[in-house]
Formats: sequence, structure tokens, C-alpha cells
Amino acid sequence: MNIKNIYYFITGSRSCIIQMVFTLNAIYYVSQADLNPLQLVLIGTILELSILLFEMPTGLVADFFGRKKSLVIGSFILGAAHLLEGSFPEFWAIAIAACIWGIGWTFISGAEQAWVSDELENKELEQVFLKGAQYSSFGRFTGIIISMLLAALFSVQITILIAGALLVLLAFIALVMIPETKFVTAAREGTTSIIQMVLTIKDGVSHIKGNGVLVGIAAITLFWGLASEGFDRLWGAHFIEGLDLAEENSIYWFGAFYGIAFLLNIAVLKLVETYVKKRYALVLFLINSLLSIAILLFAFTGNFLLAVLLYWLIASLRNVNYPLMSIMTNERLQSQGRATALSMFGQLDALGQVAGGPLVGMIALYTSINAGMASSVFLIIPTLYLLWRMRKVV
Repeated sequence: MNIKNIYYFITGSRSCIIQMVFTLNAIYYVSQADLNPLQLVLIGTILELSILLFEMPTGLVADFFGRKKSLVIGSFILGAAHLLEGSFPEFWAIAIAACIWGIGWTFISGAEQAWVSDELENKELEQVFLKGAQYSSFGRFTGIIISMLLAALFSVQITILIAGALLVLLAFIALVMIPETKFVTAAREGTTSIIQMVLTIKDGVSHIKGNGVLVGIAAITLFWGLASEGFDRLWGAHFIEGLDLAEENSIYWFGAFYGIAFLLNIAVLKLVETYVKKRYALVLFLINSLLSIAILLFAFTGNFLLAVLLYWLIASLRNVNYPLMSIMTNERLQSQGRATALSMFGQLDALGQVAGGPLVGMIALYTSINAGMASSVFLIIPTLYLLWRMRKVV
């Protein structure tokens, strides 16, 4: 199996398994764990805070000891987090699991992109990342179907436990399957490990600061983080509580929400892959402008069918941001220290979500879930300005 296919298999399989949990999370949190709007957002904040704190150390692990080791460790930790989450439907257990999950994800984020970029020697990255996103979307769609079947046959809780066990298994499969032939350690002779790590971080910061596009991407990443957490944690509660989605039907509806959204996302990514040649900033500007309008309409509509259609539009558009931004970023990073530099962008996203999540959660708790989601749109506006400024460069 060649490098591209291994990448597609690992990222698609992991997306499938994680989506088995994410499809049912809103039901599990609201119906079984009985979390309130603030607790829902705090779960996300805890997760993102752990990402913020561990993104840089785990990026250094990938740059010093190998991207493969980092990917295997990360997959194992994700599985352990879901096993804990599924074992105890209580706020304390879900909060600890969110923290562990965030740590696990930091071992994967940056390392996977760095691994495939190195193995392909920065060639065909546009095609690989866009196709990888399509495989990821297809994996998520498959995960939705599997989660619905398992939840119907057993329960939401059992499905989460099965997903955790599968992620642990995937870690061992990755250990056997993934080759690593082009890795160059960031370690330098004649210096201590701590000094080497500090120098790697400084090099990453200098490289980003020396490139105007990377500075713009860093700012956009921060604002996307600020804007995203509120919607991510509240849209499910909006359907269940605001639009009176019956609990007995929620498993099937949430499966339909995710499933059709990912099919639409695959179609949108295929269109982008076929017709978008460079000019990524302009495409992202148009997508995020439409996204802002759709979120506002979704937040305040009282019509269930319209809310469903708007959710599908929002979900399919949001998933275009990541692969296009990955292309723009990786094309401007050097191989040595790439994972650490990518981790810096991950930290900015996490910082935004840590700061934005509680703010949106408090607005939702003391006003309404609708107002909480709508407030996130104001945090997208700066990204539109930055993307418009970058449209002639990227």
C-alpha cells in the first residue's frame, strides 16, 4: 500500500470511529448525563484547554522522536478517553475524558500532516489533503450508520464504549502499517534536549513571523477558534430543547443530520478539488460569508425543517475550511520542525475555543441557546476582513 492510500485509510478509519461517538454525543450529554448549556460548553472548553496546553509539547515529540510514534500514541489515548466517557454518564467523567481526549488529539494534529508531507516530499499536497478530507467525510458518514445501528441494537452508551475499543485497535494497526522513511529529527548535535526544543520553537515562530500569509493564517485560526466552540456545543441542544426534537427519535434524526451533511461535504470538496485552482483566500471569504448568514438564520428560526436544511448547509461549508487552510499553511512550512509549527496553529485554535466557549456558554445560559449561537457570528467577521485582505496573495 502506497503512502497516499495509507494516509487515506488511517484518516478515514479514525474519522469513522470518532464519528460513532460524535453522532451520539449530544444525546448522551443532554438525555443521559443531563448536562445544562453551560456544562455543555465547559466540556468543550476543557477539551480545548488541554489542547492549548499540550499542543506544543506533543508537536516537539513528533519533531524529535518521529511522527509515527506520535500518531500511534494519540490514537491509543483517544480510545482510552472514549472508554472512560462511555463508562460513566456523569459530568465529572465526561470532563476528565474530554481533557484526556484533547491530549490525545494533540499527538495527532500536526504530526499526521507533517508525516504525509515529508513522505511525499511536499508534492501533490493539494490533491492529497483535499482527497484525504473526502475520505474523512466518507468515514464519518460510515460512522454515522454504524453508530445508529449499534445504538438501536444496544444503547448509546455501549456504542461509545465500542468506539473507544476500536480506536485502541487502530493504534496498533497504525504501528504496523505506517512507514516513516523521510523523517529528519529536529535534534541538533552539541546541545541539550531542552535547548534543542527551545530552538525549534523559536525557529517556528520566526518562520511564521517572517511570512505575511502565515501571520494572516494564524490570526484567522484564532478567530475561527473563538467562533466555533459555541455552535459546536449548542446546535444539538437547539434541536432537542429549542425545536422540541423527541428523545425517542433523536438517534435517527442526528444520524440524518450528520450523514447528509457529510455527503454534501464530499460533494463540495470534490467541486473545490476540481474547480478551485489557487485563490484559496477568496474561496474561503465567500464560504465564510455564506456561513455567517446561515448560522444567524439557524439560531433564530422556529421552523424545524428550515433548521435542518440550514444545519446541512453550515456543516458542509465549515468542513471546507480545514483542507484549504492546510494547503495554504503546509506549502509555506519547511520540513524540519514542521509539526511544531503546525502545533502553534493548533494552539491558536485551542486558545480561541477556550476563550470563546465560556463566553458563548454564559450568553446561552443567561439569555437563550439561540442568542449564544448567534453571538458566535460576530467572531467570524474579523476572519472575513483578513481573508479579503489576503485574496490577491493566496
